[in-house]
Amino acid sequence: MSVFRAGLQRITNVLKSSPGGFLSRFVTNLTPVEDKAIPQTSKEVIATCNKLIEQNPSRSFAIIHLLGKQWRVTDGDLLVVEGYWPPNIGDKITLDKVLLAATKDFSLIGRPLVQPGLVTVTATVISKGLSHTRTHFKKKRRKQYMRINFQRAEQTMLRINSVDIASKINKPASNVF
Repeated sequence: MSVFRAGLQRITNVLKSSPGGFLSRFVTNLTPVEDKAIPQTSKEVIATCNKLIEQNPSRSFAIIHLLGKQWRVTDGDLLVVEGYWPPNIGDKITLDKVLLAATKDFSLIGRPLVQPGLVTVTATVISKGLSHTRTHFKKKRRKQYMRINFQRAEQTMLRINSVDIASKINKPASNVF
């Protein structure tokens, strides 16, 4: 048994000693990929995106984070948000947590959020109320145990007024906190 263990230890030492790992022992004729010079196109991409923003592109959408969930919104959408939320009916609010904003021509992706002041999503609270009645039924067989509970959660309905890409990319924001 000790001979077998010694053989396994030798094999593992050989495989661990190679800098390339296990496969580099078997594949020796591969040469590294040549590093091609990547052209500096980021300035060109930013310039074209800024031109598209100035032209006021067609319908844009955004993915926002609201009350623990992510929502894809465009102009005129209705959102029904569950849970308690303080704004009253008729309040106009700005949704600040924008994860992504895009049009048919380009996308702005946040890490995790898009730069503050770059994208403005405004909404109006339309109504507040309770959801439909949900029934929770519990029963244990042959134990004479049965419970029925009814639940209604608070809901807030929002109308998305606009999704605007407000300023130019890579410019300092006007309303930084």
